[in-house]
Amino acid sequence: MLRERPLHFLLALGVGLIPGVASAGSIPADVTPLFEASCLQCHGEKTQTPLNLTTLGSDLTDRATFSTWERIFERVDSGEMPPDTARRPDEAVLGPAMAALKTALVEANLAERAGQRTPLRRLTRLEYEYTIEDLLHVDGAVGRRLSQTLPEEADTGGFDIVAENQGISPLHIRKYLEAADRALDHALKTGPRPETQNRTINYSKSTYLDLIANGEFLGAGIVKMLDDAAVMFFDTGSTYTFHSMTEGFGVAYPGRYRATFDAYPYQAKSPVTMTIFQGDKPGAAASLNDLIGSFDLVNGEGRVVELTPYLWAGDLIAPSVADLRVPPDDYTGYFTPENNVKEYKGEGIAVRSLTIEGPLFDGWPPRSTQELLVGIAFDDEGQPVLTKEPLEHVAEVVANFAPRAFRRPLDDGELEAYASLAKPLLADGQPFVDAVRIPLGAILSAPPFIYHVAEPGELDDYGLATRLSYFLWRSTPDEELLELASAGRLSDPQVLAHQVDRLLDDPRSERFIDDFAGQAFRLYELLQTTPDKILYPEFDGRLGQAMGKETRLFLAELVEEDLGIGNLIDSDFTFLNRRLAEHYGIEGVEGQEMRKVVLAEDSPRGGLLTQASIHKITANGTTTSPVPRGNFVLDNLLGQPAPPPPAGVEGLEPDTRGATTIREQLDKHRSDPTCNSCHRRIDPPGFALESFDPIGGFRTTYRVLAAEQVAPNGFKYRTYELGPDVDITGVTPQGQ
Repeated sequence: MLRERPLHFLLALGVGLIPGVASAGSIPADVTPLFEASCLQCHGEKTQTPLNLTTLGSDLTDRATFSTWERIFERVDSGEMPPDTARRPDEAVLGPAMAALKTALVEANLAERAGQRTPLRRLTRLEYEYTIEDLLHVDGAVGRRLSQTLPEEADTGGFDIVAENQGISPLHIRKYLEAADRALDHALKTGPRPETQNRTINYSKSTYLDLIANGEFLGAGIVKMLDDAAVMFFDTGSTYTFHSMTEGFGVAYPGRYRATFDAYPYQAKSPVTMTIFQGDKPGAAASLNDLIGSFDLVNGEGRVVELTPYLWAGDLIAPSVADLRVPPDDYTGYFTPENNVKEYKGEGIAVRSLTIEGPLFDGWPPRSTQELLVGIAFDDEGQPVLTKEPLEHVAEVVANFAPRAFRRPLDDGELEAYASLAKPLLADGQPFVDAVRIPLGAILSAPPFIYHVAEPGELDDYGLATRLSYFLWRSTPDEELLELASAGRLSDPQVLAHQVDRLLDDPRSERFIDDFAGQAFRLYELLQTTPDKILYPEFDGRLGQAMGKETRLFLAELVEEDLGIGNLIDSDFTFLNRRLAEHYGIEGVEGQEMRKVVLAEDSPRGGLLTQASIHKITANGTTTSPVPRGNFVLDNLLGQPAPPPPAGVEGLEPDTRGATTIREQLDKHRSDPTCNSCHRRIDPPGFALESFDPIGGFRTTYRVLAAEQVAPNGFKYRTYELGPDVDITGVTPQGQ
């Protein structure tokens, strides 16, 4: 039978056909009997599947070839292949073939890695953000804005911290130079301290809101004026009416501001929520990122709440309202001058006042300036006072800053090279701060800062400090790590273990959890779709934020308590606030603060796969499909991603009318053997998750759009109705 096969296939197995002649990086002869008995019938020349073994090479030093053989091994080893409809190969054939193939794959992998130089690993945008924040002691909002000016990381389908997947371009270089300059603008603040603004807005005396309340134009009539407050009834989800610019307040200097709101529930028979939004223009629709606070108002009692957002020039801050019960006879959705809210009986929030104070400073010049300009005093006007030659001060500043920025001691000549960059400006009589910015900017755009530089092989203590801090903090090593590295003690196993515990106990370890959840479980995609407002009207910014927090807090708990990885699949607890608990149908959770909640034994919740964040990122906002959800399980939990669909195979179009279920569409799709080879793995875990709708609500039936309706006042509107039943059954490739 071997003579009947194409020559290419004989060459594919190569010298592996002859015992004792197999070469490194080739397929062993012991694999051939398995192919003869079980594989070539379906994966030969007339195959209808993506895999054709007669054209598959045997050179395991080729990455694509290695990847294909690796996938073959995994699918046979897991029992997925041969399929349950085919005869299982004899163990006398299967065992030796799999052992030989595994050995060949391991040896090829080790050979491929041996002797290779370690690729240079660049700071990601997120790492740049946190590094600037910690290194220069500037506000996190500054680092965030600077990082957003850098080019986005390439989407490779994996983590953005993998060096071989990173790149750098002339655009990167230009943006790094610009970002370094802007970073120093924020870090070096000298001269007189900015004047503190302090403004109180009494909403009951607002001429702007009075006009909105009593005007006779479109958009008027939606505010009710009281003796001590102004009442809002409409959940704007935006910076529409009560924003800080209505009374002429504008941010003169960027920084942290203390914003204090005084409000109470109005005509409320249930908890209502005051939400706080930050924006850069009036009337803008808010996103999840614009929602900076949520506070329950209950039992008719007033409440004073305080936030300290970072406000940029042109920013405003505004209260809004959520959790309002609308009277049954109101179907308009909007209030107009003809339907003025003066006699409206629905729930609302009365806002007495807003007080804004800032910018807030712990001292002047700020810590960022004093930490950079070491050895320099400042006069009463905040100007630097030099006590020695300017170039000596520059050298002292560089000697202090550069080792922290480069995360290692300076090499011979580096101190002089960077400090000398200030000479031309000093010789020209330029201010000292302008002169010292030049070497500082050069350091912040130098390769030792932008890259994780380490020699191949075993890491030295400085390299270990860098790897550890960027792993657990996504940022530069702190003083303690660098001191231990300098003393050569960090590589001591006991010292290293203690430092791991210390870094995990630090609040900065939240960055690791957030980034890990964002990349490993795609939580960064949470905002990429907007749920259909008719099908899923209960979704809002508060629910979206709570979804993300639940997953991050859950993962943090697994790390903090050293819990088993099985909790990703099933756990008896999660993290909820009132908004998310109501969405899940769990009673007894009050307030907007997230807290650990023990789940009932019969709860459908428990584990990562029942969390609303995962359901939202694996849906398109309107419908769900077992395909993306099944792929999520295979890729993000099992590490067995399905290959991309073959060329020419069209995706499924969602049916929002409810005429066909997703199962009916997939049954037709899977009748093609090319599609079925992958969908038999993808679909079962995806079907198991069909119990959850696009925003993570538990369901037994699908929602579909209802026919348009007309209210008594002529207002046209649409709602949803219940459609076909949900079928969550499925069978794995192993027959379970």
